Amino acid sequence: MSEQVFGLSVNQVMAYSAVTSALLAIVLAVITLYYAHHARRQADASREQVGASNRQADAAQRTLDLLLNEKAQQRIIDISTVSLQLQFAIQLIEDWQNRISSESFDLPDVIEMLPISFSGAVASANRVDQTVAGYMSAVLLYVSKAESDAQAMRDKEPSRFVESPLKLGFTMEARKHLQTRAADSLSVARSKLAEASTRLSEITASKGV
Repeated sequence: MSEQVFGLSVNQVMAYSAVTSALLAIVLAVITLYYAHHARRQADASREQVGASNRQADAAQRTLDLLLNEKAQQRIIDISTVSLQLQFAIQLIEDWQNRISSESFDLPDVIEMLPISFSGAVASANRVDQTVAGYMSAVLLYVSKAESDAQAMRDKEPSRFVESPLKLGFTMEARKHLQTRAADSLSVARSKLAEASTRLSEITASKGV
């Protein structure tokens, strides 16, 4: 009598077991294929994300390089602008120092002791170095005082008071006071210009501009 398990013969049980194993193998193969496909899709997506990130990084680097290049060019322009303005200002101040100290009473109708664009160059100086900009701002202040005194000197020209000796005496004395004060202001302004030029030279030498 042949052995039976759950009403099935041993051969039948073995046959069913083989079929079940085969089905399980197929199911496992399908699951493995699914996860392999899913993992490949994730890997492709990751590679695409990495590629997109790399492209973004490259674009950001190019933008940064462009900005740095523009900044470097702007700095060169600013330094050149400030340097030229300082040179022109020194020449004008020295010319006005000679005029103010002269015994001649002939002063022009328009008194401008600095280049027209000097005040605008302070903004350029501020981008280069705040110390240089500070010196230039001080120059504007002292020159403004000297210009006011020079205008007052021009208004007190002695030839206007030759018929009144008393007024002429007061005029000469007042003019002398204005002359001294204007000369002092110009002297300080000239000193500030020299300090600004020295500072700018040190900056350009240290940074190789």
